[in-house]
Amino acid sequence: MNPPSPTRDYLDVVTQNIQHSRLDILNPAERYLNGVASLPPAPILVTELLALFREPDRDVDQVVQLISYEPSLTAQILRTCNSAFFAGQQPPGDLFEAVSRIGFYQVYCLVVSIFGASTRSMEGVNQGVNVEELWRHSVAVAVSAAAVAEEAGQARPVAFTAGLLHDIGKLVLASAERELYARLIQSAKDQDLGLSALERSTLATDHAELGGELMRRWNLPPDVVAAVRHHHDLEAPPPHGRLTAAVQVGDMIAHQLFADDLANTAFLPSSPTSLETLQLSPDHFPRLLAKTQAEMEKVKGMLEI
Repeated sequence: MNPPSPTRDYLDVVTQNIQHSRLDILNPAERYLNGVASLPPAPILVTELLALFREPDRDVDQVVQLISYEPSLTAQILRTCNSAFFAGQQPPGDLFEAVSRIGFYQVYCLVVSIFGASTRSMEGVNQGVNVEELWRHSVAVAVSAAAVAEEAGQARPVAFTAGLLHDIGKLVLASAERELYARLIQSAKDQDLGLSALERSTLATDHAELGGELMRRWNLPPDVVAAVRHHHDLEAPPPHGRLTAAVQVGDMIAHQLFADDLANTAFLPSSPTSLETLQLSPDHFPRLLAKTQAEMEKVKGMLEI
């Protein structure tokens, strides 16, 4: 006589046990990423456009072809091109004219920013973090990191990307932990503690590690992965250190940009490894700060901040 077949309830229990066992062997960052149901899909268009920047003979047709597969993005670019800042005598007749008028770099920044803005809609994030404040800071880091990269003779697009996404791990933690994460942020402020250290002691991971793992999953370039993962490691730049250093310095400038006393730069380290990596000095900060301020005024409408 054959033994009775397992019941559906029994199979469900076995499946759940297997899933729980698998989660137990994942590192904390992977567990958090696997647990966020509303995680945005990989930004394939961003990756493809970044690859185009590395091609010396790219042309507008290639850019237009990639973007044209995203109708909502096409509409956004046309609206931006008709804005007061970019508008000429006549509105652009098509995407080709719009891209030609705005320029590849501005279009790329718009594409990355539209994607970055979509990450704010993860379920529950508003319960864990001030989303608008975080977005404003992220845009400022993107703009300042790009300015730093240009000053150091590096490519702006990849620095803008890493800067805009450097704190995305905070959104993941906010979505997963909600009120607990809000309390961690408040505790870090009240006790004048580093948020990353508090995250690690409480959650066994931090937002930088989470962000780096997410960049890796999304198949973004290794230098972007490293820059996001190590943007707080001021004394130990990893491989791809120049981009990481640009984001680190950009982060300092962005915090300074929204400081109560804009002229007080005493908190800036006199000779951090990040500056040495970029062959820059503290004397560069006033010019970079002014450049970031000017660029932020230009992108306010475009990036909806």
